[in-house]
Amino acid sequence: MKRNLLKALGISFLIFVLLSWLIPVGVYTNGALDSKGIDPVGLFDLFNTPTSAFVTFVLYGVVFMAMGGLYGVMEKTGALEKLVSKMKGAFTGKEKLFLVLTVVLFTVLSSVTGLILPLFVLVPLFALVLKELNYEKVTALAATVGSLLVGSVASTYGFNISGYTKNILSLSMNDQIVAKVVLLVVLTALLAVMLVCASKKVLKKTTKEVKKEEPKKVSTKKATKPAAKSTTKTAAKKKTTAKKTSKKSTTKALAVTKPVKKVSSKSKLSVAPLVVILVLMLIVTLVGMYNWYYAFGIETFNNMYEAVMNVKIKDFPIFEHLFSGSSQFGYWSNVNFVGMMVLASMLIAWIYKLSLNDYVESFIAGVKKWLPTAIYASLASVILSILYQASYNGTGTLVDTVNDKLFGLFDGFNVLTTGAAAFLGSFFFNDLYYLLADLAAFVSGFDASTLPIVGLLIQSMYSIGMLVFPTSVVLIAGLSLFDVSYKQWIKYIWKFVLTAFLLVLLVCGILTLL
Repeated sequence: MKRNLLKALGISFLIFVLLSWLIPVGVYTNGALDSKGIDPVGLFDLFNTPTSAFVTFVLYGVVFMAMGGLYGVMEKTGALEKLVSKMKGAFTGKEKLFLVLTVVLFTVLSSVTGLILPLFVLVPLFALVLKELNYEKVTALAATVGSLLVGSVASTYGFNISGYTKNILSLSMNDQIVAKVVLLVVLTALLAVMLVCASKKVLKKTTKEVKKEEPKKVSTKKATKPAAKSTTKTAAKKKTTAKKTSKKSTTKALAVTKPVKKVSSKSKLSVAPLVVILVLMLIVTLVGMYNWYYAFGIETFNNMYEAVMNVKIKDFPIFEHLFSGSSQFGYWSNVNFVGMMVLASMLIAWIYKLSLNDYVESFIAGVKKWLPTAIYASLASVILSILYQASYNGTGTLVDTVNDKLFGLFDGFNVLTTGAAAFLGSFFFNDLYYLLADLAAFVSGFDASTLPIVGLLIQSMYSIGMLVFPTSVVLIAGLSLFDVSYKQWIKYIWKFVLTAFLLVLLVCGILTLL
């Protein structure tokens, strides 16, 4: 899988390199394209660009490494194992219900907050429970990581999706909210049904294979005893092999380290502190990273921050110096998220009485397990790195040239051309902010009444692209973490993606007629 995933990243980069030799770059301003000619990626850039992109976007990797460290500590305490066991026990016999609830939880949280990276911290926990309930890893991937991206397709109030659209296109967070909710409900239901049906097929296939492997009855008594012994040995051998296979198939996010010996009696070990810390960490992070001011004009956190910073003791601004470098709620970044995960891991270690050596050892073990995921996530933005530098330097991009052709096919807003530009653009711009910034020059001339539909179409098509393109940071991280090949994922999800693509076009098409 590792080579396959690296191949997917490499092919994506080489596609862009090839296009750079064929399509001229340009800058679209004031309703016209200023063509700059061919600006190809050179031989040395083939090596320099990935390195530069890795350094620029290494923070993505740091986030996933910190997440791995957190899970390493959680598993070391033994509380993670017990929590998973409790969740499994609660849903044994109700496996489909847990699968559906997982999809709903992840899509709704993603749609409402838009903060996919912080929500990713829940992925390994739910993935392990799904595995214990005998679901395939690709199903677990779709129910967790896939659901996070589907929630973005139907983003309602997610700041990193709808918030960016609002601010760049000068819209309101409530624009097309009914259509967004409808999309959220329909897409969540479609994904849940697809996963349940796919899991049924797997279970039927497994049942047939088990029946084929069952030993045939022997008619003579003399042959019965040897056959029974042979069957017993074979069954025992199969059972042992199954256990080994089960251990090997465990997600890399899990089985990081062995639980600490005798932290407390397993029956007395409480999972409550672990759950409380995880929930509080997630709530504080989501509140801190959601920009309340730019989303809804809420200034409460800004005012509170200023009031605290202005506190003085004998004309000395004590808190201004004490909390120097801190940010108010609403302006937190991934750096703050990393800090919260490290703090949570320390609290968990302290409450469950891990020694300093055990804490450091388990944290580092988790980081090591997640290191490949961190590297792949950092490398997913190679193309964005090139385009960002080109836009910053004013040299132009080939994306503007392609968009000029697409938008030139029709006068004014057209669902098909705008949808195509947004979908194809997501391959190059794997961050919605930069995609919107690029497309804003093309759509700003549309009739003002169509802009809310344009915003919905762009953000939805972008998120659909993130479900399939290997430039998607979250998708690449998920594929690495679950040990699923890119080819296997596309084969599994393509029907849903095509349905979502057509559904978004249909909804936006209907909205233009109203």
